[in-house]
Amino acid sequence: MIRNLMQKAGAAGGILLAIALVLLLFFGFNRVNEYEVAVRKNPLTGAVSQTPFRQGLYHSILRSWTNYSTREVQYPREGGSERLTALTSDQLQIEVDAAFRYRLEPDSVVKLYLNIGEPAAIHTFVYNTYRSAVRDAVAEVAAAAVLSRDRASIGDRIEGLMAERMTPRGIQITDFFVREIVPPATLREAIEQKLAREQQVQAEAYQTQVVAEQANQKRAEAEGIRDAQDIIATSLTGVSGQRYLYWRYLEVLGEVAQGQNNMVIAPTEGGIPIFFTPDRQ
Repeated sequence: MIRNLMQKAGAAGGILLAIALVLLLFFGFNRVNEYEVAVRKNPLTGAVSQTPFRQGLYHSILRSWTNYSTREVQYPREGGSERLTALTSDQLQIEVDAAFRYRLEPDSVVKLYLNIGEPAAIHTFVYNTYRSAVRDAVAEVAAAAVLSRDRASIGDRIEGLMAERMTPRGIQITDFFVREIVPPATLREAIEQKLAREQQVQAEAYQTQVVAEQANQKRAEAEGIRDAQDIIATSLTGVSGQRYLYWRYLEVLGEVAQGQNNMVIAPTEGGIPIFFTPDRQ
C-alpha cells in the first residue's frame, strides 16, 4: 500500500513538473542583457517590484517585464538634427538646428515606469522637454543677442533647462549642441547692412588717415622750404651777404672768360650786376 502511495505521489509530482514545464514554455522567459535593466509587474495584482532587475534570465509566470536600455540614445537618430522654430523676447522668429544625447539612470527605472511609462513614453517625454527648453531659452533674449552670442552658450542654456526637468526623474543629458541658428530674413538683412556700413566707415576712416598723412607731408615740405629760404635770406644780408655776392660775381666772370660766348655785364643801383647774352644775328 505504501508502495502504491509512493507511486501515486511520484506520478502527481511528475504531473506537476510537467505542468510547470508547460507553463514555462507557454509564458517563457525574459532575458535582461548587460546593457539593460528590467521592471517586474504582477499582471494579476498590478504590484510593481521596487527593485530593478539587472542582467539575467527571469521566468514570466505571473510576471510581466519591461526592459529599459541604459545605453545613450541619440536624437535625432543617425547623427541628424532637428530644426525648431522659436520666438525671441522681441517676438522675432528664429530657427534652431540642434541635437542631443541622453541615458537613463538604472536605479531610477522603476520610478520612470510608474511616473512616465515604457521606453517609448520616456522618449516622447524627453523630446517634449527638449522642444520646451529650446523655446524657453530663446524667449529669454532678443534676436540680436541670440545671434551675437556663441552657439555653445545657447546650447548650454537649453541643456541646463532640460537637466532641471529631467535629472530629478533619473534621465541624464550627456551631450547637447546647436549646429545652426537661422535668423529671420529682416534681421539678416539688417545685420548685413550693418556690416556693410561698418566696412564703409572703416574705409572712409582709412582714406581720411591717408589724406591727413599727405597733408602732414606737404606741411613738412613747406616748412622745410620756408626754413631754407629764411636761411638764404639771412645769409645774404649784411656784410657777409655782400661778400658772398661779390665772390659769386668774380666766379661767374671767370666762367665767362673761359667760355666762347660774349656777355654783357650791366651794373645796377644795388651793386648786383646783371648778366645776359645778347642775341646773335
